[in-house]
Amino acid sequence: RSLEMDWTTIESDPGVFTELVRNIGVKDVGFEELYSLDVTDLVSVEPVLGLIFLFKWTRNDNYEAAIDHEAPLDLFFAKQVVTNACATQAILSVLLNAHDRIELGEELSQFREFTQEFDAETKGLAVSNSEVIRTAHNSFARPEPIVIQSRPAREDDDVFHFVAYVPKNGFVFELDGLREGPINHGPFGDSNWLEVAVPAIRRRIENYATQEIKFNLLAVTEDARKRLCARLAELSALGTSGADFSGEKSAIESRIEREEAKEARWRDENIRRRHNYLPLILSLLKELAAKGELQPLIDQARAKHK
Repeated sequence: RSLEMDWTTIESDPGVFTELVRNIGVKDVGFEELYSLDVTDLVSVEPVLGLIFLFKWTRNDNYEAAIDHEAPLDLFFAKQVVTNACATQAILSVLLNAHDRIELGEELSQFREFTQEFDAETKGLAVSNSEVIRTAHNSFARPEPIVIQSRPAREDDDVFHFVAYVPKNGFVFELDGLREGPINHGPFGDSNWLEVAVPAIRRRIENYATQEIKFNLLAVTEDARKRLCARLAELSALGTSGADFSGEKSAIESRIEREEAKEARWRDENIRRRHNYLPLILSLLKELAAKGELQPLIDQARAKHK
């Protein structure tokens, strides 16, 4: 396969994922990193379109869950057919199953319509062959001046995997591209779907609890600024009636400022992720060598590791 067809490994980071989906054309979607599996904490970032769970994948996975072979026909589920694509595939699993709640943009809207009748394997191939999706994913590849040939993962390598949890037609589904189909975790009825999703994630964590503590959970949400700006406009309209909403308006404006500052920080971090620091490092090493300071530092480092 040509190098252009390879997919790079990307971080599980809300700033990375936010820019990725915008590059694909999706609007007004955000990502929130979660530090608790308490449903009340998750509700605080509502509306939650889906959850993305990162865990360390092991070959001897004892996690048992039955595949739902009668899942809704309009549930988007794709098999993962290329290495390193699981992050973007988990994101797509959430977005394409929330098409009626968000603006997918032209590219993903056409992709969803084109793949609607495909089986899971063919949908996975369609994801891997989408130039727009692959380019957005690979835009976070670090510059590599020295090309190292890839190799299959060894037993002692840390291999991480992403899966998605989404609500669909009154049920909560786990979408894992390495499995044969979606996993149905049951109905949520009149309750919040997170009340079904959270116990399912807890069960998965407990499956690894004795041997692994590396997990990460992100919520896919509507962009908070859109909701805040809508509420601000509503308060401004109500203000013409003589009521005083200055306190709430001030709080919302402060929240919008914090969201803008967070976006600016994410942009800076993404720029640094893509930057090639090797020329700077080589220049610093040459300067230290010219001053006769490099070898003593090397000797000190070697002594520490004896």
